[in-house]
Order: sequence, then structure tokens, then C-alpha cells
Amino acid sequence: MMTRIISAVVGIPLILLLVYLGQVYFLAAVMLLSLLAAAELGRMLKRMGIKDMQVFLYTGALLFPLLLYYEASWLPNFLALFVFSGALISLNQYPESKLGDLGANFFSILYIAFGFSHFVLLRQMEQGLLLVIYAFVVIWLTDTGAYFTGTYLGRRPFFQEISPNKTIEGAVGGLVAGVIGAIVFCLLVNRRLNLDHTGFLILLSPLLSAAGQFGDLFESSLKRQARVKDSSRLIPGHGGILDRFDSALWVIPLLYHLLQLRINIFM
Repeated sequence: MMTRIISAVVGIPLILLLVYLGQVYFLAAVMLLSLLAAAELGRMLKRMGIKDMQVFLYTGALLFPLLLYYEASWLPNFLALFVFSGALISLNQYPESKLGDLGANFFSILYIAFGFSHFVLLRQMEQGLLLVIYAFVVIWLTDTGAYFTGTYLGRRPFFQEISPNKTIEGAVGGLVAGVIGAIVFCLLVNRRLNLDHTGFLILLSPLLSAAGQFGDLFESSLKRQARVKDSSRLIPGHGGILDRFDSALWVIPLLYHLLQLRINIFM
């Protein structure tokens, strides 16, 4: 527990500093996280009996965040070329590489590279600094609320076949904590600044909190299939990059696209 606390005390201020700095500093951090997460997922794919296409996986993990930072309009062209290149790699590796291997690697690119790319996209929005911090507040408070509620009040299992320690009480406690965190954050920010979409962000908080918990469960299901406890041992007491950012890979893309829908349709 102490190791976990020390890692959080060091890691959280570092994350907030990089979010605050933004620009190429945040981009570099996101690219590094994306690359490390891709390496973790690649190792899990191997343990599942799936042939990982390392060059394909790592290239996507680096290039997608970079592309979306500098010129997002190139994305359709780049994605088309990426599909063809993946097919050529699969063809070159035949018969060792099958269609299922190609599909798993494509999904891995979408899950990792697209997921982390949305960190950059959200940060580049108007008031992006506040939006990214808001997302992490919901995620961290959900995790904390779920842990303590589940530990002391948890009785009924929740997706026990995936994560035996998860309980319905913990999930509800996490949801409540995430919503309270969102409300407090919005109120505090509005005391000094005019936070755009305040009401919308508060209304979104239960959905985002739930998405974060399902993101955690999804990553746990991958680890179950790979028969590993943690995605890696990179972060003492916490596991790997995927273990720490599994919720964010669901919450931040969802928040970004829901905000875009609101802006494009209602504003």
C-alpha cells in the first residue's frame, strides 16, 4: 500500500504538470505513454497466442498522436495507408500471421493509439487544460470511491469472472464519488473562471464515471485472457501504463466526442 501511495504522490503532480505545460511537452508524454502501452499490449497478445506485428503496432502508437497534434485533417489519408500497410505486413508473414492476428493488431492500434491521441485532442480544445483535469478528477475520484466502498461495504460481486474483487457496492460508490468530484471541481473552477459547458459536464459525470469503470473491466478482461496479473511492472504498486490509464482510454475519447457533438449540434 505504501509503495502505491508513494507512486501516486510522485505521479499525479507530474501528470498535472505535463497537462499544464501542454504543447510539445504534453505531446511527447502522450507519445511515450502510447508506445509503452502498445508494448504492454503486444506482450499480452503473444500470451494469448496472437502474433503481434511490432513495427505496425509501435509505428501507430507514435504516429497517431503526432499526426492529430499537427494536422488532424490528414487522418483519413493516413488511416487508409495504414490499413494497406497492415495488410501487406500480414501477407508477408503468411502463413504464421492469420486474419485474426491482423484484426487483433488493428484493434490494438485503435484502442491504444486512438485512445491516447484523444488526450492531445482534448487538451487542444478551448479550455482544454481544465477539461483534461476534469476528466482525471472524475477518473481518480471514481477509482478511490470504488476502492474504499468496495473494501468496507462490498458484498455482491460485479463481473466476478473478470475481476473477483469488484462489487456492485464498490461500483456504486465509485459512481457517486466521481459525480461529487465533478460537481466540486466545476464549482471551484467557476469561483475564479467561467468554465464552459459546466452544466453539461456535471450531467456527463455519471456516464464518464461508469465508462471509466468499464474501461478498467475491459483491460482486466484482456489480462485474464493473457493470464497476467498486471500489464507490466513499470509503476511500483500500480502495475503498468495500461493498468493506470485503462479508465482514461475510455473516458477521455468519450468526453471529447460528446463535447464535439454538443458544440456542432447545439452551439
